[in-house]
Amino acid sequence: MTHAPVTPKTILHLNTETGWRGGEAQTLRLAQGLRARGHRCLVVGPRQGELLNRAAAAGLTVIPLQARGEFDLRAAHLLSRILRDERVDVLHAHTAHAVTLGTLATLFRRRRPSLVAARRLSFPLRSALFGRVKYGFRVDRVIAVSEAIRRLLVRQGLDPDRVVAVHSGIDPERFRHGDRLRFRESLRPLLGDETDGAFLVGAVGHLAAHKGLDIFLSAAAQVARELPAARFLLIGRGEAEGTLRRAVESLGLAPRVVFPGFRDDIPDVFAGLDLFVLSSVSGEGSPAVLKEAMASGTPLVATALEGLDEIVQDARHGLLVPPGNAPALARAIVVLAEDSQLRARYSAAALKRVMEFTADSMVEKTENIYGSIGQPAREGFAGPI
Repeated sequence: MTHAPVTPKTILHLNTETGWRGGEAQTLRLAQGLRARGHRCLVVGPRQGELLNRAAAAGLTVIPLQARGEFDLRAAHLLSRILRDERVDVLHAHTAHAVTLGTLATLFRRRRPSLVAARRLSFPLRSALFGRVKYGFRVDRVIAVSEAIRRLLVRQGLDPDRVVAVHSGIDPERFRHGDRLRFRESLRPLLGDETDGAFLVGAVGHLAAHKGLDIFLSAAAQVARELPAARFLLIGRGEAEGTLRRAVESLGLAPRVVFPGFRDDIPDVFAGLDLFVLSSVSGEGSPAVLKEAMASGTPLVATALEGLDEIVQDARHGLLVPPGNAPALARAIVVLAEDSQLRARYSAAALKRVMEFTADSMVEKTENIYGSIGQPAREGFAGPI
Protein backbone atom coordinates (compact mmCIF):
# COMPACT_ATOMS: atom_id res chain seq x y z
CA MET A 1 0.00 0.00 0.00
CA THR A 2 1.40 3.41 -0.98
CA HIS A 3 0.84 6.39 1.30
CA ALA A 4 0.51 10.05 0.44
CA PRO A 5 2.98 12.27 2.32
CA VAL A 6 1.61 13.45 5.66
CA THR A 7 2.82 15.93 8.22
CA PRO A 8 4.27 13.91 11.12
CA LYS A 9 2.44 14.41 14.42
CA THR A 10 3.07 13.51 18.02
CA ILE A 11 0.11 11.37 19.06
CA LEU A 12 -0.56 10.33 22.64
CA HIS A 13 -2.67 7.18 23.02
CA LEU A 14 -4.35 7.11 26.44
CA ASN A 15 -5.83 3.81 27.64
CA THR A 16 -6.83 3.36 31.30
CA GLU A 17 -7.40 -0.42 31.29
CA THR A 18 -5.03 -2.80 33.04
CA GLY A 19 -6.14 -5.99 31.27
CA TRP A 20 -5.71 -7.15 27.70
CA ARG A 21 -8.84 -7.19 25.57
CA GLY A 22 -9.87 -6.06 22.13
CA GLY A 23 -9.63 -2.34 22.86
CA GLU A 24 -6.06 -2.64 24.11
CA ALA A 25 -5.05 -4.75 21.10
CA GLN A 26 -6.52 -2.12 18.80
CA THR A 27 -4.74 0.69 20.68
CA LEU A 28 -1.40 -1.05 20.17
CA ARG A 29 -2.13 -1.91 16.55
CA LEU A 30 -3.06 1.69 15.77
CA ALA A 31 0.02 3.12 17.49
CA GLN A 32 2.31 0.74 15.61
CA GLY A 33 0.63 1.54 12.31
CA LEU A 34 0.86 5.29 12.82
CA ARG A 35 4.52 5.00 13.77
CA ALA A 36 5.15 3.13 10.53
CA ARG A 37 3.59 6.08 8.69
CA GLY A 38 6.05 8.53 10.22
CA HIS A 39 4.24 9.72 13.35
CA ARG A 40 5.66 9.79 16.87
CA CYS A 41 3.41 7.74 19.16
CA LEU A 42 3.33 7.69 22.95
CA VAL A 43 1.32 5.07 24.84
CA VAL A 44 0.11 6.19 28.26
CA GLY A 45 -1.71 4.09 30.84
CA PRO A 46 -1.44 2.22 34.15
CA ARG A 47 2.05 1.05 35.03
CA GLN A 48 0.80 -2.50 35.68
CA GLY A 49 -1.22 -2.59 32.46
CA GLU A 50 -0.56 -5.27 29.89
CA LEU A 51 -0.80 -2.66 27.12
CA LEU A 52 2.26 -0.79 28.39
CA ASN A 53 4.23 -4.03 28.63
CA ARG A 54 3.42 -4.99 25.05
CA ALA A 55 3.89 -1.48 23.70
CA ALA A 56 7.34 -1.26 25.30
CA ALA A 57 8.24 -4.67 23.84
CA ALA A 58 7.19 -3.34 20.43
CA GLY A 59 9.61 -0.43 20.79
CA LEU A 60 7.02 2.27 21.42
CA THR A 61 7.56 5.04 23.96
CA VAL A 62 5.45 4.32 27.06
CA ILE A 63 4.65 6.64 29.96
CA PRO A 64 2.99 5.23 33.11
CA LEU A 65 0.05 7.20 34.50
CA GLN A 66 -1.88 6.06 37.56
CA ALA A 67 -5.46 7.37 37.86
CA ARG A 68 -7.96 6.73 40.64
CA GLY A 69 -11.00 6.98 38.42
CA GLU A 70 -11.87 9.30 35.59
CA PHE A 71 -12.15 12.44 37.75
CA ASP A 72 -8.67 12.16 39.29
CA LEU A 73 -7.47 15.78 39.09
CA ARG A 74 -3.92 14.84 40.10
CA ALA A 75 -3.68 12.35 37.23
CA ALA A 76 -5.24 14.90 34.86
CA HIS A 77 -2.63 17.48 35.90
CA LEU A 78 0.18 14.98 35.33
CA LEU A 79 -1.28 14.17 31.92
CA SER A 80 -1.39 17.89 31.15
CA ARG A 81 2.34 18.15 31.89
CA ILE A 82 3.01 15.21 29.57
CA LEU A 83 1.02 16.98 26.83
CA ARG A 84 3.17 20.06 27.33
CA ASP A 85 6.55 18.39 27.71
CA GLU A 86 6.06 16.04 24.76
CA ARG A 87 4.44 18.73 22.58
CA VAL A 88 1.51 16.45 21.78
CA ASP A 89 -0.53 17.28 18.67
CA VAL A 90 -3.29 14.68 19.10
CA LEU A 91 -4.59 13.09 22.29
CA HIS A 92 -6.47 9.90 21.39
CA ALA A 93 -8.55 8.64 24.32
CA HIS A 94 -9.24 4.92 23.87
CA THR A 95 -11.49 4.29 26.91
CA ALA A 96 -14.44 6.08 28.48
CA HIS A 97 -12.36 7.06 31.54
CA ALA A 98 -9.59 8.27 29.25
CA VAL A 99 -12.03 10.69 27.60
CA THR A 100 -12.77 12.40 30.92
CA LEU A 101 -9.13 12.45 32.01
CA GLY A 102 -8.09 13.81 28.63
CA THR A 103 -10.73 16.52 28.74
CA LEU A 104 -9.65 17.57 32.24
CA ALA A 105 -5.99 17.59 31.18
CA THR A 106 -6.70 19.99 28.32
CA LEU A 107 -8.24 22.47 30.79
CA PHE A 108 -4.73 23.03 32.18
CA ARG A 109 -3.28 23.85 28.76
CA ARG A 110 -3.33 27.18 26.94
CA ARG A 111 -2.43 25.38 23.73
CA ARG A 112 -4.38 22.18 23.68
CA PRO A 113 -3.94 19.21 21.35
CA SER A 114 -6.74 17.85 19.23
CA LEU A 115 -8.83 15.45 21.31
CA VAL A 116 -10.18 12.28 19.70
CA ALA A 117 -12.36 9.79 21.61
CA ALA A 118 -12.91 6.14 20.74
CA ARG A 119 -16.27 4.46 21.29
CA ARG A 120 -15.97 0.68 20.89
CA LEU A 121 -19.08 -0.77 22.55
CA SER A 122 -22.69 -0.64 21.42
CA PHE A 123 -24.07 -0.03 24.90
CA PRO A 124 -25.96 3.29 25.09
CA LEU A 125 -24.32 6.12 27.01
CA ARG A 126 -25.34 5.82 30.67
CA SER A 127 -26.73 9.35 30.64
CA ALA A 128 -27.57 11.10 27.40
CA LEU A 129 -27.01 14.52 28.98
CA PHE A 130 -23.69 13.59 30.60
CA GLY A 131 -22.68 11.77 27.44
CA ARG A 132 -23.30 14.84 25.30
CA VAL A 133 -21.06 16.84 27.63
CA LYS A 134 -18.41 14.13 27.96
CA TYR A 135 -18.12 13.42 24.23
CA GLY A 136 -18.89 16.95 23.09
CA PHE A 137 -17.05 19.42 25.29
CA ARG A 138 -13.54 19.86 23.86
CA VAL A 139 -13.75 16.52 22.00
CA ASP A 140 -13.02 17.19 18.32
CA ARG A 141 -13.97 13.79 16.93
CA VAL A 142 -15.56 10.60 18.24
CA ILE A 143 -14.49 7.49 16.35
CA ALA A 144 -17.17 4.79 16.56
CA VAL A 145 -16.03 1.32 15.53
CA SER A 146 -19.19 0.66 13.53
CA GLU A 147 -21.86 2.61 11.72
CA ALA A 148 -24.41 1.16 14.18
CA ILE A 149 -22.55 2.77 17.11
CA ARG A 150 -22.24 6.03 15.19
CA ARG A 151 -26.02 6.10 14.66
CA LEU A 152 -26.63 5.30 18.34
CA LEU A 153 -24.39 8.15 19.50
CA VAL A 154 -26.12 10.58 17.16
CA ARG A 155 -29.54 9.44 18.42
CA GLN A 156 -28.32 10.18 21.95
CA GLY A 157 -27.54 13.75 20.98
CA LEU A 158 -23.93 13.86 19.79
CA ASP A 159 -23.14 16.21 16.91
CA PRO A 160 -23.29 14.08 13.73
CA ASP A 161 -20.54 16.21 12.18
CA ARG A 162 -18.14 15.10 14.92
CA VAL A 163 -18.90 11.36 14.94
CA VAL A 164 -17.36 9.08 12.31
CA ALA A 165 -17.20 5.30 11.89
CA VAL A 166 -14.01 3.32 11.43
CA HIS A 167 -14.09 -0.43 11.89
CA SER A 168 -11.28 -1.98 13.89
CA GLY A 169 -8.67 -3.71 11.78
CA ILE A 170 -6.56 -6.85 11.85
CA ASP A 171 -3.49 -8.17 10.08
CA PRO A 172 -5.00 -10.94 7.90
CA GLU A 173 -1.59 -12.36 7.02
CA ARG A 174 -0.97 -13.30 10.67
CA PHE A 175 -3.95 -15.68 10.63
CA ARG A 176 -3.09 -17.60 7.49
CA HIS A 177 -0.39 -19.72 9.05
CA GLY A 178 -1.97 -21.22 12.16
CA ASP A 179 -0.95 -24.74 13.16
CA ARG A 180 -4.03 -26.94 13.45
CA LEU A 181 -2.22 -30.00 14.81
CA ARG A 182 -0.31 -28.01 17.44
CA PHE A 183 -3.51 -26.54 18.84
CA ARG A 184 -5.35 -29.85 18.90
CA GLU A 185 -2.42 -31.56 20.58
CA SER A 186 -2.52 -28.89 23.28
CA LEU A 187 -6.10 -29.96 24.05
CA ARG A 188 -5.21 -33.60 24.63
CA PRO A 189 -4.92 -33.16 28.43
CA LEU A 190 -8.50 -31.82 28.39
CA LEU A 191 -10.13 -34.07 25.77
CA GLY A 192 -7.95 -37.18 25.89
CA ASP A 193 -8.36 -39.70 23.09
CA GLU A 194 -11.47 -37.87 21.85
CA THR A 195 -9.23 -35.06 20.54
CA ASP A 196 -8.40 -36.77 17.25
CA GLY A 197 -11.91 -37.30 15.90
CA ALA A 198 -13.63 -34.35 17.57
CA PHE A 199 -15.53 -31.66 15.68
CA LEU A 200 -14.40 -28.60 17.63
CA VAL A 201 -16.87 -25.75 18.12
CA GLY A 202 -15.32 -22.80 19.93
CA ALA A 203 -16.13 -19.41 21.41
CA VAL A 204 -13.11 -17.13 21.87
CA GLY A 205 -12.91 -14.02 24.03
CA HIS A 206 -13.65 -12.50 27.41
CA LEU A 207 -16.04 -14.65 29.45
CA ALA A 208 -18.62 -11.99 30.26
CA ALA A 209 -22.41 -12.01 30.55
CA HIS A 210 -23.06 -9.97 27.40
CA LYS A 211 -21.14 -12.54 25.33
CA GLY A 212 -24.21 -14.84 25.52
CA LEU A 213 -22.15 -17.88 26.47
CA ASP A 214 -25.04 -19.28 28.49
CA ILE A 215 -26.95 -19.33 25.20
CA PHE A 216 -23.97 -21.03 23.57
CA LEU A 217 -24.07 -23.76 26.24
CA SER A 218 -27.82 -24.24 25.84
CA ALA A 219 -27.27 -24.63 22.11
CA ALA A 220 -24.39 -27.04 22.79
CA ALA A 221 -26.73 -29.28 24.79
CA GLN A 222 -29.03 -29.50 21.76
CA VAL A 223 -26.20 -30.01 19.29
CA ALA A 224 -24.67 -32.76 21.43
CA ARG A 225 -27.78 -34.89 20.92
CA GLU A 226 -27.38 -34.74 17.12
CA LEU A 227 -23.58 -34.67 16.73
CA PRO A 228 -21.80 -37.19 18.94
CA ALA A 229 -18.37 -35.99 17.75
CA ALA A 230 -18.98 -32.35 18.70
CA ARG A 231 -16.85 -30.87 21.49
CA PHE A 232 -17.25 -27.31 22.72
CA LEU A 233 -14.53 -24.90 23.83
CA LEU A 234 -14.88 -21.70 25.86
CA ILE A 235 -11.51 -20.05 25.27
CA GLY A 236 -10.66 -17.10 27.50
CA ARG A 237 -11.00 -15.80 31.04
CA GLY A 238 -13.55 -13.56 32.69
CA GLU A 239 -15.91 -12.88 35.54
CA ALA A 240 -18.60 -15.23 34.19
CA GLU A 241 -16.37 -18.32 34.20
CA GLY A 242 -17.68 -19.73 37.50
CA THR A 243 -21.29 -19.35 36.40
CA LEU A 244 -20.53 -21.00 33.07
CA ARG A 245 -18.76 -23.93 34.70
CA ARG A 246 -21.81 -24.52 36.90
CA ALA A 247 -24.06 -24.35 33.83
CA VAL A 248 -21.93 -27.02 32.13
CA GLU A 249 -22.49 -29.31 35.11
CA SER A 250 -26.23 -28.66 35.30
CA LEU A 251 -26.64 -29.32 31.56
CA GLY A 252 -24.71 -32.59 31.82
CA LEU A 253 -22.10 -31.35 29.36
CA ALA A 254 -19.02 -31.77 31.54
CA PRO A 255 -17.33 -34.38 29.33
CA ARG A 256 -17.98 -32.37 26.16
CA VAL A 257 -17.25 -28.77 27.16
CA VAL A 258 -13.75 -27.64 28.13
CA PHE A 259 -12.21 -24.35 29.29
CA PRO A 260 -8.71 -24.01 27.77
CA GLY A 261 -8.23 -20.61 29.44
CA PHE A 262 -6.55 -17.56 27.94
CA ARG A 263 -4.56 -18.27 24.80
CA ASP A 264 -1.99 -16.12 23.03
CA ASP A 265 -1.70 -18.50 20.07
CA ILE A 266 -4.89 -17.27 18.41
CA PRO A 267 -3.84 -18.16 14.82
CA ASP A 268 -3.35 -21.77 16.00
CA VAL A 269 -6.68 -21.65 17.86
CA PHE A 270 -8.64 -20.70 14.74
CA ALA A 271 -6.71 -23.17 12.60
CA GLY A 272 -7.67 -25.91 15.05
CA LEU A 273 -11.36 -25.06 15.35
CA ASP A 274 -13.86 -26.60 12.95
CA LEU A 275 -16.43 -23.89 13.70
CA PHE A 276 -16.25 -20.53 15.47
CA VAL A 277 -19.30 -19.19 17.33
CA LEU A 278 -19.91 -15.61 18.44
CA SER A 279 -23.02 -15.74 20.62
CA SER A 280 -23.05 -12.18 22.02
CA VAL A 281 -26.40 -10.67 22.97
CA SER A 282 -25.28 -7.03 23.27
CA GLY A 283 -22.32 -4.71 23.58
CA GLU A 284 -20.34 -5.72 20.51
CA GLY A 285 -18.90 -3.00 18.33
CA SER A 286 -16.68 -4.35 15.56
CA PRO A 287 -15.17 -7.47 17.13
CA ALA A 288 -11.68 -8.28 15.91
CA VAL A 289 -12.19 -11.91 16.88
CA LEU A 290 -14.84 -12.25 14.16
CA LYS A 291 -12.45 -10.88 11.55
CA GLU A 292 -9.65 -13.10 12.84
CA ALA A 293 -11.83 -16.17 12.32
CA MET A 294 -12.64 -14.99 8.80
CA ALA A 295 -8.97 -14.40 8.00
CA SER A 296 -8.15 -17.89 9.30
CA GLY A 297 -10.69 -19.51 7.01
CA THR A 298 -12.65 -20.78 10.02
CA PRO A 299 -16.38 -21.24 9.32
CA LEU A 300 -18.54 -19.16 11.63
CA VAL A 301 -21.92 -18.65 13.22
CA ALA A 302 -22.66 -15.28 14.83
CA THR A 303 -25.56 -13.35 16.26
CA ALA A 304 -27.19 -10.73 14.05
CA LEU A 305 -26.36 -7.75 16.23
CA GLU A 306 -26.16 -4.29 14.68
CA GLY A 307 -22.55 -3.77 13.71
CA LEU A 308 -21.80 -7.45 13.23
CA ASP A 309 -24.02 -7.49 10.16
CA GLU A 310 -21.74 -4.79 8.73
CA ILE A 311 -18.99 -7.41 8.67
CA VAL A 312 -20.74 -10.71 7.95
CA GLN A 313 -23.57 -11.15 5.47
CA ASP A 314 -25.89 -14.01 6.39
CA ALA A 315 -25.64 -17.10 4.18
CA ARG A 316 -22.71 -15.57 2.32
CA HIS A 317 -19.81 -15.33 4.78
CA GLY A 318 -21.36 -17.49 7.52
CA LEU A 319 -24.68 -17.90 9.30
CA LEU A 320 -26.31 -15.19 11.44
CA VAL A 321 -28.92 -16.03 14.06
CA PRO A 322 -31.13 -13.90 16.35
CA PRO A 323 -29.39 -12.92 19.62
CA GLY A 324 -30.44 -15.02 22.61
CA ASN A 325 -32.06 -17.76 20.51
CA ALA A 326 -30.44 -21.06 21.54
CA PRO A 327 -32.50 -23.30 19.20
CA ALA A 328 -31.59 -21.12 16.19
CA LEU A 329 -27.93 -21.15 17.22
CA ALA A 330 -28.01 -24.93 17.62
CA ARG A 331 -29.63 -25.42 14.22
CA ALA A 332 -27.01 -23.20 12.51
CA ILE A 333 -24.18 -25.16 14.15
CA VAL A 334 -25.66 -28.47 13.01
CA VAL A 335 -26.28 -27.21 9.45
CA LEU A 336 -22.64 -26.19 9.04
CA ALA A 337 -21.24 -29.20 10.87
CA GLU A 338 -23.07 -31.54 8.49
CA ASP A 339 -22.12 -29.75 5.26
CA SER A 340 -18.39 -29.42 4.60
CA GLN A 341 -18.96 -27.91 1.15
CA LEU A 342 -21.12 -25.14 2.62
CA ARG A 343 -18.46 -24.44 5.24
CA ALA A 344 -15.82 -24.19 2.52
CA ARG A 345 -17.93 -21.85 0.39
CA TYR A 346 -18.66 -19.47 3.27
CA SER A 347 -15.03 -19.50 4.39
CA ALA A 348 -13.75 -18.62 0.91
CA ALA A 349 -16.16 -15.68 0.71
CA ALA A 350 -15.21 -14.54 4.22
CA LEU A 351 -11.50 -14.56 3.31
CA LYS A 352 -12.21 -12.04 0.55
CA ARG A 353 -14.54 -9.96 2.72
CA VAL A 354 -12.09 -9.58 5.60
CA MET A 355 -9.65 -7.71 3.36
CA GLU A 356 -11.95 -4.70 3.82
CA PHE A 357 -11.05 -4.67 7.53
CA THR A 358 -7.27 -4.54 7.58
CA ALA A 359 -5.16 -2.71 10.14
CA ASP A 360 -3.64 -0.64 7.31
CA SER A 361 -7.10 0.59 6.34
CA MET A 362 -7.98 1.44 9.96
CA VAL A 363 -4.73 3.35 10.42
CA GLU A 364 -5.11 5.33 7.21
CA LYS A 365 -8.71 6.31 7.99
CA THR A 366 -7.80 7.33 11.53
CA GLU A 367 -4.88 9.39 10.25
CA ASN A 368 -7.26 11.15 7.84
CA ILE A 369 -9.57 11.97 10.74
CA TYR A 370 -6.71 13.55 12.66
CA GLY A 371 -5.98 15.65 9.60
CA SER A 372 -9.63 16.68 9.18
CA ILE A 373 -9.82 18.42 12.54
CA GLY A 374 -10.15 22.10 11.89
CA GLN A 375 -12.12 21.33 8.71
CA PRO A 376 -15.79 20.33 8.37
CA ALA A 377 -15.91 16.78 9.75
CA ARG A 378 -18.21 15.60 7.00
CA GLU A 379 -15.69 16.49 4.32
CA GLY A 380 -14.80 13.06 3.02
CA PHE A 381 -16.50 11.22 5.92
CA ALA A 382 -20.18 11.13 5.00
CA GLY A 383 -20.64 7.50 6.00
CA PRO A 384 -18.65 4.60 7.41
CA ILE A 385 -14.97 4.92 6.56
